[in-house]
Amino acid sequence: MAALLGGALWLVAYALSVPLGRENGPARADASASWLGWSYFAAFSGAILALGAGLTGLQVRLWRRRRLVSLPGLLLAVLAFASAGANALLLMGLLGPARFDHARGGQGVMATCVSAALLGFTTRRAPWLPRGVSTALLATGVLTVVLIAASTVPLGPVPAYLVDDLPFALAGAAWISLGVAMRAKP
Repeated sequence: MAALLGGALWLVAYALSVPLGRENGPARADASASWLGWSYFAAFSGAILALGAGLTGLQVRLWRRRRLVSLPGLLLAVLAFASAGANALLLMGLLGPARFDHARGGQGVMATCVSAALLGFTTRRAPWLPRGVSTALLATGVLTVVLIAASTVPLGPVPAYLVDDLPFALAGAAWISLGVAMRAKP
């Protein structure tokens, strides 16, 4: 369920980033500037929070079989969860004016991607998930990082705000597919 929710929230974040005209680079971190901006940051942080929780749950299921192999994935999933939780506190304005910490958001994204790749590798070796789902989890983690790096390359006449957050929309669709496949697992 967490993979479904996280994927859906990344799709929502992309849908909100397009009308904002949001581009990579120096962006406003002041979430109180507009309702649409606050909603974007909330959806983005919520996605990382849900995916971190889901990856932590996956690691807990693997704990009896592959403790040492899955431990780095657990640590990164907890880091993603903590980063998103801290950003959620900042967005609610509990620690001063409502804002979004981009460095903490990037840290959460990278921790989520690397954790997904590590746990995808681990589940390929443990017979808990079907091999195709394990491979998709591994590929989602790796390809999301590659797509984020590729999204900074200018594409000529295509507006940057359409491309900059596109990796999160694609990763969101992949996470939704993974969530459906994992829920189908007996």
